[in-house]
Amino acid sequence: MRAFYVEADYAPREGYVLSQREKDTGRALRGNKIWKNIRGSVVDRPMPVCGDDQVLLKVGAAGICGTDQHLLRKDADGYTMYDGHSKYPIITGHEFSGEIVEVGKNVKKLAVGDLVSVESMHWCGQCDACRRGMFNQCKDLEEPGLTYDGGFAEYAAVNAKYCYKLNDIMNFYGGDKMTAFELGAMVEPTGVAYNGIFVRAGGLRPGGHAAVFGCGPIGLAAIQLLKTSGAAKLIAFESVPERVELAKACGADAVYDPTSFKDADEQAELLMDLTNGAGISLFAECAGDTKFTYPVMAKSLAIGGKTAQIGHTVGLTPVDVFGWQWNAAIIAGSNGQSGQGIYPDVIALMASGRIDMRKMCTGRYNLEDIDEGMKIMAGKVLISTEYPRLAK
Repeated sequence: MRAFYVEADYAPREGYVLSQREKDTGRALRGNKIWKNIRGSVVDRPMPVCGDDQVLLKVGAAGICGTDQHLLRKDADGYTMYDGHSKYPIITGHEFSGEIVEVGKNVKKLAVGDLVSVESMHWCGQCDACRRGMFNQCKDLEEPGLTYDGGFAEYAAVNAKYCYKLNDIMNFYGGDKMTAFELGAMVEPTGVAYNGIFVRAGGLRPGGHAAVFGCGPIGLAAIQLLKTSGAAKLIAFESVPERVELAKACGADAVYDPTSFKDADEQAELLMDLTNGAGISLFAECAGDTKFTYPVMAKSLAIGGKTAQIGHTVGLTPVDVFGWQWNAAIIAGSNGQSGQGIYPDVIALMASGRIDMRKMCTGRYNLEDIDEGMKIMAGKVLISTEYPRLAK
């Protein structure tokens, strides 16, 4: 089968101390500390074998994540720029959906012909975090496309317990299988936003005002989710023009360039003016630019306001906690999209037309042309063997 296969040299940086798990498994907990000379290309790979607890998928669509783009970039020393959990060589792609073409002998609740979306946080079910129901904090986490073969391929084998049916989406859209595949590939980034906003931060009361920092795919998903949950005024901050237009298309009432303000006070004053002094009931921080976003939030929180920290940041962020304390507000950390009924709820929203994440799609490329898709930095690019090839 054809697949986008990524290879790298195992070369721990001088001074980096390997953990026992890294020694035992050959993976990296911090990819940019170990993997050098990373490279990827579409090649022929062996067909995956369907295990007893697995299903074999004919991949319908897969989304390019910023992670997929980031890991292929190299720093001045030749190491990958991606600093997360990873193991190479591997078929990348962790946002994907497909049609089941084979089921393992222990699989009871899925059948050949089912369309499914796949969780990207593959929890063990046995560690302390999993036993508490905190699957996204699994201590023995595996991730398709990062620690074992993922969805940038014609076929993928995954454990059945990570799969969720998309048949309702296909039925809602009149039997359109490709629409179900496309939306299924976007359940993952939508689920990341859902986890932060509703599961971790506790959601927004209808009539409250909301603000989103950063309008990448997760920020765009946050906008649609907040819109459908009843945000009275929905304000977004984004500096990239293409993303500004996508944010408006996804439902933001107003989008402002954060670099246009002279300081955090001016940005916070705008939010207070727009909400007639009420402040923001829920902030979705999807930018990871916390050094600049927290001073704004501290001065524009509503009473009982919430901050859903979804974007990943590097380094320390100075925070004046008085704003949260004075307003009885909370900061909720969030990571991942597994468990907690997140996938079924996101799929149900898609299958009712409440949200349509195709609004953020900025490119559709055949697997063979994935290099072109990797160049697009706004919105969500989808990959499928069903899309036509680019003219060469």
